Amino acid sequence: MKKLISICFLLFSCCAMAQNDTSYAAMLNSTQDIQLTDSLEIDARAWKLRRLDTVDVKKWFSPILGSANNNRLKNRGYYLAGKITTHGNFDVVILLEEKKKNDTTNTAVQVIYLITLKKDGKYIASLEVSVTGTKKKTSYKTSSWLYKDLKIIKDSKITINDKSFDDLAFYKISGGGRFILYPNY
Repeated sequence: MKKLISICFLLFSCCAMAQNDTSYAAMLNSTQDIQLTDSLEIDARAWKLRRLDTVDVKKWFSPILGSANNNRLKNRGYYLAGKITTHGNFDVVILLEEKKKNDTTNTAVQVIYLITLKKDGKYIASLEVSVTGTKKKTSYKTSSWLYKDLKIIKDSKITINDKSFDDLAFYKISGGGRFILYPNY
């Protein structure tokens, strides 16, 4: 009986240690640093990903989860795709969210966010820069380009029942890390 209790205690302590939350510096060090020489295309291509556990997602990225939706972590995976740490006031983190369906079609929608965080890890703002997939007969294909001067061009294509809609939007990341809609005229 004592052996059973000690084995259970050992297993439960290992499970508790597996869900340790990481520090901001440790989270940043776990993903690749992206150097912007001219521009970076952001779409659903093959990124070098590091999966985040739910503790880290809730700790560092809770504003993108939304407060009204308690099921936001169900059937979803969150992955760090990269970071840009060259700005003095904030860091830019690229986060991929994969939404999986429960049905037999095995479909998934991938959403990529650019998230700005202060140097101590406090959330500033986020922008949905890429969406790929199909949801309820609607097909989404959005990609973006992030330029060296922190301007973003977002190209969106949405197809609903054989009708296609296109949109081109321009953004700029301000000195404080906010995403500003940037008119192009």
